[in-house]
Amino acid sequence: MKKSNLPIAIIGLGKTGVSVAKYFQGKNQKFIAYDTRKNFIVNYEIEKYIRKEDIKLGEITKDIVYQHDNFIISPGVDLDKKIIKEIRDNDKNIQTDIDIFNENGKKKVICITGSNGKTTVTSIVEHILNNLGKKSKAGGNIGLPALELLNKNYEYYILELSSFQLEMTKKINSESSIITNITPDHLDRHKTFNNYINIKHKIFKNTKNIIINRSDNNIKKNKYNFKYTFGLDVPKDKNSFGIDSIKNINYIYQGDEKILSENDTRLIGHHNLVNICSALAVINSLGLDIKKSVKTIKSFKVLEHRMENFYNKKNIRWINDSKATNIESTISAVNSLKSNIILLMGGRSKTDNYTELNKIIFGKVKYLILFGECKDLLFEKINSIENIIKVKDINSAVIKAKYFSSNFSEKYENNINIILSPACSSYDSFLSYEERGNFFKKCVLGPNGIINDK
Repeated sequence: MKKSNLPIAIIGLGKTGVSVAKYFQGKNQKFIAYDTRKNFIVNYEIEKYIRKEDIKLGEITKDIVYQHDNFIISPGVDLDKKIIKEIRDNDKNIQTDIDIFNENGKKKVICITGSNGKTTVTSIVEHILNNLGKKSKAGGNIGLPALELLNKNYEYYILELSSFQLEMTKKINSESSIITNITPDHLDRHKTFNNYINIKHKIFKNTKNIIINRSDNNIKKNKYNFKYTFGLDVPKDKNSFGIDSIKNINYIYQGDEKILSENDTRLIGHHNLVNICSALAVINSLGLDIKKSVKTIKSFKVLEHRMENFYNKKNIRWINDSKATNIESTISAVNSLKSNIILLMGGRSKTDNYTELNKIIFGKVKYLILFGECKDLLFEKINSIENIIKVKDINSAVIKAKYFSSNFSEKYENNINIILSPACSSYDSFLSYEERGNFFKKCVLGPNGIINDK
């Protein structure tokens, strides 16, 4: 932080911005909080940490650069805004909450990022560490903002970091860092895929142990010295984890040793086996016991909105995968189910390249139900099966899904899988994928839901 007698400016009053205000209040540091949303509601939680006179709502003028020397930018703030350019052009100090966290000098930090799977991997790592008796807490892009982790003394601080958080962060020191995978995402913000890739790789800059995904060509393996790896293939040494199949059952290997069967975990799908490999690679990089870690994985519960099998009746199961906000996540979801799929898909488009889904949908998906803002685009791009219909919203999609499932459920001995895996963001109708997933479950199981055997 640059030395200055001027108050610090906090830009953005979301969860991160409020955590920054809370942190500075505890340090008796003067600050002003800004948010461009004119109708932003300042609730009681915010008023506990920020005086009303220190909150400025609406358009931020360029005069701000004369009123502050230090600016803390929240990850949700659009960096293309003119005012951000003005701050940069005036050579002001710009930091993030992650930078402030880093300045506190916490030793054992684990950093996790990736286009898909990062929350699951973060949660598995936290689960393993605590079950091994290592007091640990995850935060950042999951759960608590990073600065709120500083209130207690943990042995390990696990930070899940999004590209939005990494983009503005100057430096983060860590014990171990991992990129789960990289596929095109958030290009509306980052403009080019190459820029997005470079942002993700910032996580490797100041870490003791780099953990590499052997199977991802977008991860720059030649640029780094690394010891620990994971991937889709059979690993070659004890510092590597991977997957192999024996008699149609997938197993996780450490080197040439088989250590876990897919039947011994509650997680659904091949992609979740890769997530387990990722987490074990992190644990291995810390020098902790892998055999004991594997035992704890067997008790790890499926995270909400991520291949969450929330209701079963006879041979029909309902799965909430609302977190699948891009094509790759939906491909992984469909791949993880054997057949007899009724797929609910739609929302706000993040791409127009949905033709990629044709191959995976063909032969596995019996009915495709499209909803939301981009249902017409999806209908235009996906043509590999006959049973494709458009409906108004998720509630209508749920009603149709139940109707279709009842028509052919008796024909199949295997499970019929009704899955919400949207391949789109939720922002056409919902504030978040969590809200969308909860609404989906409510349409099925709520007081006015379509399941009437409660």
